[in-house]
Formats: sequence, structure tokens, C-alpha cells
Amino acid sequence: MSIYPYFNTAIGSCFIIILVMIDYLRKYNTDIFQRKLLMIVLGAIFVTAIFDFTGIVLNNRGENHINTLLYFIWTIYYITRTFVFYYGVVFIDHFAHGDEARTKKLMIIINMFIVINIISVVLNIPFGYYFYISPDNSFVQGPLYLLQIFMICIPLLIIIIDIFLAPLNVKKIQIVMTFIFLLIIALGALLDLFLGTTNLIWPCITSAALYIYFFIIRSDAKIDSLTGVGNRNSFNEYADFLSKQNVKKSYTFILFDLDRFKEINDTLGHLEGDNALRDMATILKGCIRHTDFAARYGGDEFILVIPAENDINRIIERVKNGVRTQNRLRLRPYQIYISYGYGVYTTNSGVTIEEFLAGVDRKMYQYKEARRGKLPSAITVKLGKEPLPDGDNDV
Repeated sequence: MSIYPYFNTAIGSCFIIILVMIDYLRKYNTDIFQRKLLMIVLGAIFVTAIFDFTGIVLNNRGENHINTLLYFIWTIYYITRTFVFYYGVVFIDHFAHGDEARTKKLMIIINMFIVINIISVVLNIPFGYYFYISPDNSFVQGPLYLLQIFMICIPLLIIIIDIFLAPLNVKKIQIVMTFIFLLIIALGALLDLFLGTTNLIWPCITSAALYIYFFIIRSDAKIDSLTGVGNRNSFNEYADFLSKQNVKKSYTFILFDLDRFKEINDTLGHLEGDNALRDMATILKGCIRHTDFAARYGGDEFILVIPAENDINRIIERVKNGVRTQNRLRLRPYQIYISYGYGVYTTNSGVTIEEFLAGVDRKMYQYKEARRGKLPSAITVKLGKEPLPDGDNDV
């Protein structure tokens, strides 16, 4: 059998994976933990393809030493193939939830299955229940070959359970990525199974990896590169999603504005202005759950969207306390002051999202106007001053 079809598919796929890895490593504004996970998946795909191709090239070769080498090659292949699927699920979970602590807990479970798989594959060498190498150096499927396939499917069961337990906004991301990822790979595997080749599995796996990569690029386009929260396009998409809901559910929108932001920019320069925006975004992210929505609404304005059953006053007070703490630390040559407005939007209620947001915006500017002229200067060039007193004026 000619090895050229395998060369074209496996090696061609490896070159594509290398190019994706190089390009992704150059994107410095990407979540570092997310980058590591994707590098593991892409690296596992690369190694698996190389060992698959090498095993096929050496199959049926008559040299005596080839038998031991083939056992080594196919053992590594079975181990790294599992990494592709298992860490593919880990990556999808982290990408959907954006919660590093949650993903690390999932990794503990996944790594347990990986260790079990590694042990079972290594023990296969003397017992041959997954595969064995015949005396003429041919790869032969063992009696428990399908059990190995089932072990690969375990991550699918994990992600299905996770989808049913996930919030509505997370489900959409998980379902789309999981469905496309598994559908493309399953299509290639089934075609190869019927055709008796491995010509299609690697182009399909590479296509799935490219799809995920393009999904990441598209998602990164929704992140404000300065602050790390969603940008206006991201908010518009989320607001449009809520406005099209067919069931009634209430959400609280809170719009924040940085007071005296122009003073910081004009006096200290745009670098410190950027720091003020980053500080505010960090405070907001620390006050909400990963299932809540936060975005930079525009300029020095930020918006939070949380389920209405949460205590809005408690959320706002948490943000105020975060600002007070930031100001008292005196890490910056400025103080942060905020104005805010909020309202409750009910989906499928007949009120357009535009009308509702206009009302929230008015409330925020009414609060801002009521404080105009009452706030002290935002500039504290001399660090180490006495902390500001508690109260509304310090935020």
C-alpha cells in the first residue's frame, strides 16, 4: 500500500497545526491559561499525527528490531490520542466559562482518566487486549479495541453533563464548539472505518482545530484589549440575545461612569488614564460571578448585567467598597470616583432594549449631575496622604 496518501494527510495536517501554534503564540492579549490549554491540545494532535504516520510507514516491514519499535510507536499514539480528546474538552469548558479555578478542578478529574488510560495502554504491551504487533510486524486490533474507543468518548459524557448544568449563555458556546469539534472528527473516523484507511481522520481533526482557533479569534474580537472585559460589540450581541428571548426573565443592568476621568487624562496623561480604566475593570470583575456579564460600554463607561434575583444594592456596595479599597491603597497618583444608574429589564415584555438602556443612561447622568462640583480633585500626585473618609464622596 502506498504511503503517499498518509504523507499528504498526516504531514500536511502537522504543518497546519504548527502554523496555528506560531500565530496563536504571537497573540499576547490572550488569556495565558487558555493559551496553555490550546497548546497542549495542538501539541497532542501534532505528536499523534507523527506517530500515526510513522507506524503506518513501518507497518509490515520485515526487520527484526521493528517489532519492538512498533509497540513503542503505537503505545505513544494511543496515549497522545487520548490527550487530544480529553484536553479538547478541558479547553472547551474553560473557553465557555472563563473560570480558571473551575477548569483546574475539571483537570483533576480528566487527569485521573488519563492516568488510567496510560496504565491500561502500557499494560496492553504484554497482554495485547487493545492491539498487538504480529510476527510479520503488522498492527492488529485486539479483542478490547472498542473499549479504547469508549474511553475516548468519556470526555463527551462529561461535557454533555456540563452543558445541562451550565447557565444559558454558557450553553450556547459549549454546544456549538462541542458539536462542531466532535462532528468533524467523528465524520473522518467513520469514513476511515468504512474505507479501511486513516487518510481522512487527520484532515478532519485539523479542520476541527482550525474551527476552534477561528472561534477564539472571533471571540477575542469581542474583548476590550485594554481592560479585558467585553467590548461594546460584545454587549450589543448580548443585549440582542436577551431581547429575542421568548420567556420572561428579569436582568439588572448597572451602568458605571468614571467621574473626573478627563482630569486624570489631561493632568497625568493617557497612560494613567488607561490604568484607571484597567483598575475599574478589575474592581468590577472582582465583584461579580463568572456567569454575570461585564463590558466596557464606551469611553469611561462600564456596564454590568446580572440576574434580577441578586441584591442590586449589595452588588453596588461591593463595587463601592472595591473603589474605596483601591483609593486607600494609594498605588496610583489618582483617586477613582464613580457615578451609576441601574434598572431591571424583563425579556419578552414589549419594552425594547434601546428604550430601557436610554432610561438607565438618564439615571446615571442624573446621579452624576447631583454630584457635580462636590467631588475633590482626582489627582493625588503625592502618595501617602491620609485616606479619604468613608461615604459617597470617596467613590
